[in-house]
Amino acid sequence: MYEKPTLFELHRDTDISGVSGTGKVAEGAIFSDGEAVIHWLGAWPTTTPHPKGIASIKAVHGHGGATRVELADDPSGRLARIAEAHSKGVINGMTSGLCQECEHPHPCPTFAWATTDRDLLATWDPADDEVAS
Repeated sequence: MYEKPTLFELHRDTDISGVSGTGKVAEGAIFSDGEAVIHWLGAWPTTTPHPKGIASIKAVHGHGGATRVELADDPSGRLARIAEAHSKGVINGMTSGLCQECEHPHPCPTFAWATTDRDLLATWDPADDEVAS
């Protein structure tokens, strides 16, 4: 069963390209299979898919840390960093089907936990993310 997408925003501190500006420059969603889409705001609105997920968004649009991915329900950005670390592994430009951090089949339990809508202050029970047999 698929979960609902996790929403995020891109916040840019420095506009290296001179096109998108600073502050909140884009909105996006991470889907339950790890793929993502981003929608740029401003004078040239554009929507683009990112089959390799949040890791590819950071690689393409991060500009060496000038752009931050912030989950809509996580103002500290902690869950976005966890989801990014547990994105699909890429070998020679192809996805391996495994998590790049823990090498479990993607989406791994940690990615699922970081991208599932839940009370961020609640205590996490690993049984919450177990797949029913």
